[in-house]
This record gives sequence, structure tokens and C-alpha cells, in this order.
Amino acid sequence: MPERVLKKVKDNILVQWKICFFAALIVGFFAHFYKLANWLPNWDSLVFRYDAQNMIGLGRWFLPVVCSVSSFYDLPFLNGLLSILFHAIGAVLICKIFDVKKGITAALIGAVIVSFPTVTSVMMYGYVADGYGFSFMLSCMAAMYLTREKPNYIFSVILIMLSTAIYQAYITVTIMLTLLYLINELIYRQKEAVYMIKKSIKILISGVVGMGLYYLVLTILLKLMGTELLEYQGMDSTASLSNIDVWSSLYVIKHTLTDFFFDMSQGVNTFVILNCVIFAVTAIGYLTGAIKSRLNFQKAVLLCIYVLFLPIGSTALAFINSAIDYHNLMVMGYSIFYIFFVLLYEHIPNNKNAGIKSWIILIVGCFIIINQTVIANVSYHKAQMAYEKSYGTLIRIADRIEGTQGAELCSEILVIGALADSKAYSVQLPPDMTGITDGYILRADDETVGQSVLCSALNDYCQKDYKFIFGERKQTFLQKDEIKEMSCWPSENCIVINDGVLVIKLGEAGE
Repeated sequence: MPERVLKKVKDNILVQWKICFFAALIVGFFAHFYKLANWLPNWDSLVFRYDAQNMIGLGRWFLPVVCSVSSFYDLPFLNGLLSILFHAIGAVLICKIFDVKKGITAALIGAVIVSFPTVTSVMMYGYVADGYGFSFMLSCMAAMYLTREKPNYIFSVILIMLSTAIYQAYITVTIMLTLLYLINELIYRQKEAVYMIKKSIKILISGVVGMGLYYLVLTILLKLMGTELLEYQGMDSTASLSNIDVWSSLYVIKHTLTDFFFDMSQGVNTFVILNCVIFAVTAIGYLTGAIKSRLNFQKAVLLCIYVLFLPIGSTALAFINSAIDYHNLMVMGYSIFYIFFVLLYEHIPNNKNAGIKSWIILIVGCFIIINQTVIANVSYHKAQMAYEKSYGTLIRIADRIEGTQGAELCSEILVIGALADSKAYSVQLPPDMTGITDGYILRADDETVGQSVLCSALNDYCQKDYKFIFGERKQTFLQKDEIKEMSCWPSENCIVINDGVLVIKLGEAGE
């Protein structure tokens, strides 16, 4: 009977898991309610307000399956709430992996995860926010089945495959959680070196098999659908492993990691100060634990290997493609560095200094959560301002179109260049928040993924029904003298009719 099943599930849910889940839910609302309760689109939202998410050209073949549950609309409240719920469940799985006993540890884990800056960036791409949240949950679940006392490697492989097929970057969450698990097993549970080596090899093989299955299914689907991987973010070369450059990848890893946590290019700030404290306390805490554990030579070597692999594991995709633009959407693996810090609360020995250490971790942890919540709300405020500024410009463009003789007969539109101050796809708070800008969200056409932001915005907001011109046909128009003589927006001749096509010049071609 359903009642018995539900009662059995309820009886097996630990108090710590409930604390973690509800802490994530509460902090999630404080951090993201601004976005949940408002329509705050970015450039992609204008194009994908309703889209089937057929992202097989980007290797995300399982994404449309997951997103279909909440419809293919960009629904701020539903998609955002589902994303928060999935991140909260993922946080609970992290508690299970590390057998968290203390309520404060559980609460900090849930709150830190759901307010992490990457989650804020994910929320700005609302049409996939639920899908990416689900991918995070699967990546945590994969780590849980890899690390539990009786591992289920087959299920883990399937989970890795599916998580990667939603969004490839979440493989770093699985990698980081397993590395954290191995470090904790070595220091705090004092497992033997032989056991650790065997466990590490099994986890590594599972990860390789999972990624291999992901690529196998992708290859089959590409052939069945008669399509190819897009050039976006070097997907085509990444899949063929033709762009591997170890030293370049290490350079990307170093700079991506330091730029995220320790960027002081705009001066000293709260985010960087907190990160300095967190990394220092974490290093001291785990080093002290290692010394007290009296690790032998083999265990010490293993510990060094695990620690050295942390920056690599957290930015793993750079090893497959060193030319990748590693932005904030892709760094959820970095959140596990904070989990390292939070778990110190769990390992504080019961001695005379226990109280001081506990308060330090709790207070710093609360500051992390508060700061991340502030970053989220400032991000959404900037997104609102950018949207309203862009909407005003869109209406002006629509008025100019309607005032252009013959425009009412045009069914096709050609957009040249981009508005000044529309190229940035992130804003530096810090950290660098992808999906948010201080400028316009009416960006230039992106032919790689087949989208025209201005065309989509005119169709949705101004009751137009344009089809945008791109590729070779666009290049043919650009060679015409009358097109070359056009001035940029908002000049008088920035909108013309040419061969039955509405041509709008927002900026210089190629800029």
C-alpha cells in the first residue's frame, strides 16, 4: 500500500537529511526568490522562451527528456523551484556520502550548495534551470553509489552518463566528491593504502566507462539524426579528442581557479577575503588531521596525489579542450571546496579548543551563505535593469521599422552587428557571473547555434513574424554597396529594405 511505502521512506530519512534539505529550501528562496517571482530574461531566454531543447549538436542528448517534464517554456517560478529542489536533494546526497551526523554541518552543506554562484548563473538560463539542477543531483547520486560501503558501479556508470548528457560540466562534481571522499577515508577513517588504491582504480574505471557510454550513445544519435556536433565551445574537436594540450590545459585550470576565488583586479572584496580564510582554515584543518593520523609513506603519497588532482578534477573539461571558455555555469565543481571547509565541523575533536574551532567554521560558513545570497540578488537586480533598458531599445527599433516604407511587406530580417555595450555575457561582482550583464541583452546573431536575439524579441514582444537570414545568404547581402553604406543604430539609414528583406544595422559587421 502507498501508505506503508511512504511510512517506510519517512522512517529511513535521517534528521540530518531533513535539516539539510529544508536549510537549502529556505536559503534558496532568500537567494533566488527575486528570479522566481519575476521575468528576468537574458539574451538566450529571448530566443529559447519556448524551445524543445534539442541540444544534441552540443552533446546534451538527455537534456530535452528532462526539460520536457516542466514543459519547454522558460517558466521562472516552476523551473527555478525545481532547480532549487534538485540542488537540495543533491546536498542531502552529499550528507549521505560523508555520513554527516551534526545538524549544523548538514544545514551549512544545504545552504552553501543552493546559494553557490553557479546556481545563480543557472537560474538566469531558466529554460534549462531544472535540467541543470537535475544533472547536479545525478552527479551527486553517482558519487554516492561509487563511495558507499557496497558500491553499485553499474548504476554509477549510468548516472554519470545521464548527468553528462544533460550538461557535461557536472562531471566535475562527481570527480570532486569522490576525491573528497578518498581524502576523508585516508585521514579520518585511516583506511589502508592497498584498499585506497583499489577503491581509486574502481572509481576511475567507472568514470571512464560512464563517459565512454555517453560518447557512444551520442555518436549513435548523431548518425541516426544525420547531424554533427557544433563548433560552439569547441564541441566538435572535443568529441574527437583532437585539441588536447596538457600544458595549455594546466594554464587554463590555474587561471580559471584563481580568477574565480582570488580575483582582486577590482580591489579587495568580501568574496576574496572569505575565500582566503576558507582555503587557509581548510588547509590547516586537513593538514592537522593528516599529522594526527600518523600517515605512513604510502598513505602520504596517496594524499599528495589526491590533493594535486583537486584543481584538475574541478576544472576537468579544460583537459579535453584547452581552448574552452570556462565560465561560471561550468564550475559547480568548485562548490566542493566549500564542502571541504564545512566538513571540518564534523571532524572537530572533543577537546578544550573544540568550541573555538566550531564557532569559527559556523561563523565563516554563515558569512559565505550571506555573501552568496547577496551576490545572487545583486545579479538579478542587474539582470532586471539590463532587460528594461533592452526592452526600451527594442520598442524604439520596432517604431522605426513601422515608420520605414515597405517594412510591412517584409517577412525576412537581416541583422548586422550588435548594439554597443551588448557583447558581455557576464558581470564581475565578483565572481564573474555568467548570464548577466550591465549592458544590453539584444546581442548579435549567433549563427553557430542558429539564433537571432533581435528577431526573436521582435516576434515575441512586437507581434512580428520574421525569419532571420544568416550564412552565405547573409554574406551576399553584406557585399552590396547599399548595405555597406548603411549607418549604425540609431542613425536615419540604419534600417532599409533591400530585395524584400528588412535590414537593420546595429553595429559594424563582425564586431
